[in-house]
Amino acid sequence: MAELTPIQMLQKMEEDYTSIRDERRTYANTAYRIGTAFLELLSYLRNAPFLRKDMEDTASEIITFLKGCVIGESGQIRLDADGSIHCGSITVDGSAIFNELVFNHQNVLEGDTWFTDKGIIDKVEHTDLDQYTLTFRKEYSEDRVTFHVNDILLGKVNNLDKGKTFRSFWLRIDSIDTDKNQAVCSLYKDADVPGGKNYEPVAAARVIRWGNTVDESRQSSWYVSSKDGRWLFLQGVSKPILEDSQTGSNYAAFVGLPPDIAAVRQLIADGRISKEQPCVYTKTIITENLILLDYNGKPVYQARDRGQWDKDRTYVNGYDSTANGYYRDRVWWKGCYWQCSVTSSKGSEPRYGNTDWTCILGGSNMSVEIISTAGNWFRAGSRWTTTLQATVWNAEMQLRESELKGCSPTWTRESDDNEGDTAWNTRHKDIHTYSIDISSTEDLPGVWTAGSKVGFKITVAFPDGSQYDQSYTIVN
Repeated sequence: MAELTPIQMLQKMEEDYTSIRDERRTYANTAYRIGTAFLELLSYLRNAPFLRKDMEDTASEIITFLKGCVIGESGQIRLDADGSIHCGSITVDGSAIFNELVFNHQNVLEGDTWFTDKGIIDKVEHTDLDQYTLTFRKEYSEDRVTFHVNDILLGKVNNLDKGKTFRSFWLRIDSIDTDKNQAVCSLYKDADVPGGKNYEPVAAARVIRWGNTVDESRQSSWYVSSKDGRWLFLQGVSKPILEDSQTGSNYAAFVGLPPDIAAVRQLIADGRISKEQPCVYTKTIITENLILLDYNGKPVYQARDRGQWDKDRTYVNGYDSTANGYYRDRVWWKGCYWQCSVTSSKGSEPRYGNTDWTCILGGSNMSVEIISTAGNWFRAGSRWTTTLQATVWNAEMQLRESELKGCSPTWTRESDDNEGDTAWNTRHKDIHTYSIDISSTEDLPGVWTAGSKVGFKITVAFPDGSQYDQSYTIVN
């Protein structure tokens, strides 16, 4: 008799139990008949298509848990009804594919993280031609390696020691078979690789494209190194050992702690930059706003030449919201170069004594000019009076007396009459004005003959101790 299926057994037991229940004959439901029915039930339960919870069992069809399930005695593995999985850790021997990966707290990357072509070696075969055939792992069914012929591959293998040391191997791809996900490679000689020692490739190692021996479009890569503390961009890489000399360098850019390269070596030696301080190195920087800070985080102001001073223009010594930067505006005015000294200035003319401005060029270019109100010709033997008027100039700018309040002008007479000069100087020592009246009857020397001359000199002493003078000479 053929073995019944579970469904057929259920049908047979239903028929037998119904027959026993509906039996009307006396003594028909014998012990044998009842016992046989129970044995059928036990036999069915022994091979029934139900999962056992008291022993190992296998489900051959899909099981749906409407409210989720908990796995293990600790309860740390939980499958929820919304499709989420909670567990303590996940170990993936192959590849893990996520449509979305969210880090709840932080993501920590140890070692170097490369942004370039990569592959995982599944199998290594050493050929008779002293080459290596590498078979790369497929992370999904249609996965293909993106390596090209003449690519330079770099692989690093953890030595699994306390020091977390590693060994590196360098290969050049001689041929590629994308259908088989294989590459035939040559191992570089020890003398051609960094450190002077090259190791054989091993299975399970990850390799990246370091560069390419001929294809310039594949000679660039960049990576972030937690060990070196920098982001580094490489260009023109055609061999394992990077070029860094006067003829050229593969170090195109870096952000972080400076590497030991020729471009920054002298700057470090001169103390201009520090090996312990991060910096940015690149050929070109394109930016809209550039704000410089000192070591304490304070803005560094940039001097900005605004040309000739314009009364309708606003000048700043601080943040310019239009230009998005910190500036000290400088202007040219009346032969001097001025720097704005206040946060904002408009319509305030750069002048001596104006605290809105500081003269940084031409401030000491002072001069004094004297004119006579009666002209420069005085007839001999006649009576005359005149007023000598002194004017102080700062380059091309005539200073007002209100701007010269801190200055002290003094008048003196100089002639061949020394005694008379001393007496005149004594009488006028307390006159500190920029004009003085001169009379032919009172202010000329006692001996005044043809060819005689006398000079009246004004000396202007400035608060900083500097002095400027000018003389006006009258000849008989």
